Amino acid sequence: MKSTSASLFLLLLVSSHFPVQGVLEAYNTNLKCRCIQETSSYIAPRIIERLQVLPRGNGCPKTEIIIWKKNKSIVCVTPQAKWIQKIIKNLKKNVFSTPPVPVLKRRIA
Repeated sequence: MKSTSASLFLLLLVSSHFPVQGVLEAYNTNLKCRCIQETSSYIAPRIIERLQVLPRGNGCPKTEIIIWKKNKSIVCVTPQAKWIQKIIKNLKKNVFSTPPVPVLKRRIA
């Protein structure tokens, strides 16, 4: 009984001094990123069906840009690429400059 409790105490003492949690967090950080490989190759806006920008955080240390093409393929794009920055800038400009849709009210007779 003494040897079992002594070995358990020794195991707890040794395991509390190693930075196991930091190692696990470092490995889990990359598992939450969606993009494994990125490209900076130009993709024509006419073949882009959907564009999603994922900011840093939630376990991924970098900003990710994911493009869904009309042919159903998915591509991760380097956020520093000039062409994607221009597309995002134009999309933001169009979204914020669009006038609100008028609300039509029905007349109840």
